[in-house]
Amino acid sequence: MESFFKEKEGKVIVIDSSGAARTLLGEVVRSLGFGDVNGVSGIKEAIEMMEVERVNWIITPILADQNENAIRLLELCINEAALRHVRVSFLLEETELEILPDGVSRGMLSYHSKPFTKASLTDELTQFLTDFESFDWNGALLAANYFRGYMMEASRTQELLTFEKKLLDYFPGRIDQIFNTIPPLANLGRKEEAISILKQIKLIDSSQEEKIEKYLGDYLDGASLDGEGGDTANFLGVNKVLIVDSDEIVAKEVQSILGDLGIENVIISEDGESAIKELEENEDIDLVIQEWRIPKLTGPLFLQKALEKIKNPIPFVLLSSLVEDQDQHFVKEMGVAAIIPKPLNKEEFIKSIIWTVQQDRLPTEQSSMERKIRQFLDEKNISEAQSIKERYLADTSIQQGHKMLIEAEFYYIQKEYEKSRDFGIEAIKHVGDSIFVLNLLGKIMMNLREFDIALKCFEKAQAFAPMNLERLCQIAEVHSEMENTEKAAEAIEAAVDLDPDSEKVQETTAKLAINSGDVSGAKKIMEQLKAMENVVSYMNNQAVALARCDMFKEGIQQYNTTLQAIPESRKDVFGIVSFNLALAHLRAANAKESIPHLEQAIQNDSVVQEKAKKLLARVKNAVEKGKPLQVQKSEVPAIDPIDAEKGDESDASMDGSSSSAVLSIVQNNPGDINCYLIFQNISPLDSIEKMISGKIRFNPRDSITRGEVAVNEAS
Repeated sequence: MESFFKEKEGKVIVIDSSGAARTLLGEVVRSLGFGDVNGVSGIKEAIEMMEVERVNWIITPILADQNENAIRLLELCINEAALRHVRVSFLLEETELEILPDGVSRGMLSYHSKPFTKASLTDELTQFLTDFESFDWNGALLAANYFRGYMMEASRTQELLTFEKKLLDYFPGRIDQIFNTIPPLANLGRKEEAISILKQIKLIDSSQEEKIEKYLGDYLDGASLDGEGGDTANFLGVNKVLIVDSDEIVAKEVQSILGDLGIENVIISEDGESAIKELEENEDIDLVIQEWRIPKLTGPLFLQKALEKIKNPIPFVLLSSLVEDQDQHFVKEMGVAAIIPKPLNKEEFIKSIIWTVQQDRLPTEQSSMERKIRQFLDEKNISEAQSIKERYLADTSIQQGHKMLIEAEFYYIQKEYEKSRDFGIEAIKHVGDSIFVLNLLGKIMMNLREFDIALKCFEKAQAFAPMNLERLCQIAEVHSEMENTEKAAEAIEAAVDLDPDSEKVQETTAKLAINSGDVSGAKKIMEQLKAMENVVSYMNNQAVALARCDMFKEGIQQYNTTLQAIPESRKDVFGIVSFNLALAHLRAANAKESIPHLEQAIQNDSVVQEKAKKLLARVKNAVEKGKPLQVQKSEVPAIDPIDAEKGDESDASMDGSSSSAVLSIVQNNPGDINCYLIFQNISPLDSIEKMISGKIRFNPRDSITRGEVAVNEAS
């Protein structure tokens, strides 16, 4: 990780066939503060070292005539998950600069001149660290800094412009990166567009006037910003914004500022109800900016309903001075990205919006990483959550207790409730009973059927944020499980008072009806629900939890009750639950009783149809021969209807150690290995194919699992 270059604690390998050059390289690198520096004569030896210990940075010549060459080394680091943290810098002679596009497209960090003297190398590497720090230790921005000069010299201007704009997708609103689009635009003759961009930079940051004037003189023949310019560029990549505010003057002012940022598609709603309709009709909204006190559907309730409506996680920003101290827990729990106070300050508003969009795209701050991890986990997008988690766990500035909480949340999604509980308890010891820990432990203890403890966790969390509708529903469910009928009714009534039209409230009402034995009432409610999978999933998970506690009879009864409540129109869900009921009979050693339910699973078109056919054949064979058939939990797991709809994505992507190298790379952000995937060389050298045609043997030994990789395995 790039933090290595800041802390300088880790291993560096310098490579050169000349012993004198290796010695000089090592001396210079050590003089810059890197203590653990090793010199080897070739990349093969470097790889052998990487097999047994963690290496952070390799400085190497190209070695184009060898099987183990620098390009092949980059590809190895891309394709081996255990080496994704390794950064590679090239030592290049002037005649070798044409290799840069192929190097950058494979993740090269930097390049330095060869041959070198002690003085020249010291100067170059000192500048390297200075530049790196100025880019906030971001490898992609540093690599781009080395790359753009060559691309201009090579007249590959259109490719460079495409590259610069792609960088802006990952670092939206970053002023220095916006400036980088000016030279290629000017070289391509797109003068009006360049002037428009400089105007926008001045709007975003008025302190840039001197630099703007320099760019006008250097690249645009001394032109003036007073001219027309082209259309305003949209560097944030935000295409549609919803503003929710009853103050028309403020809403129009925000719309005007967004227009200055190139965001032309802005919807204004003066109350919460109309805003919800806009979210339903506009699935492509990228950002919501809302007042906290709004008519008809006030801020807290609007926020919860809005989060239910959106399909993909987007940032929500509160533009208000009415958020009180007692609201802060709720606001944080809901995942609000930023709070901007009124009265509106244009400059501060712009900075906050830019920061919010940047952190949403590529989170680096603790709170932003936590928010994005939770958003992705909520929608079971495990691969995206895992990618951020790796950076989160590697951040030494984050307390261990917060990391334990994130581990607990991952284990919960994996349904490893005991592990999740243990990490959650350790998190409480380190960071206290935060609302996130309490809520998570409540859900864990529900699944472990420790209802009294779950209730205490939920009630304490609700005391922090009493407007949380979902938790009120969870409290009602716990009381129902504990047969506290009156308390369950009180909790659901409180939820109804907050929002009688809430889908969650209706779902919980159906769950309570099933628990109380009112199957017909539950069925009537479920027929009216837009999506009934959550109710069936809840009942299914209850049955699984009972089976885990060896309460097979109770679990089977739960499945039967659930089947009775499923509307006739949902044969697909009926088939899944029938399959799970058959499994419950098999685990209870009732093979014969499982047959009719497997036949129902086959008759009803669902995702378990083929599994049911195969299992039915085995069961019938065992019954005919009078042999016992024991089905282990790990062999055919009970299927959650929601997971079935998603194709069991959550289980498939959690085990990073068994994923293929290609999948490991595709699931990561392009910026994670410098400029890999941000820039793809469209004109590779003929010699590159030969350089990558050979194979490099890499056989990691046990000690490679130290440090960050070991943490990943725990996840």
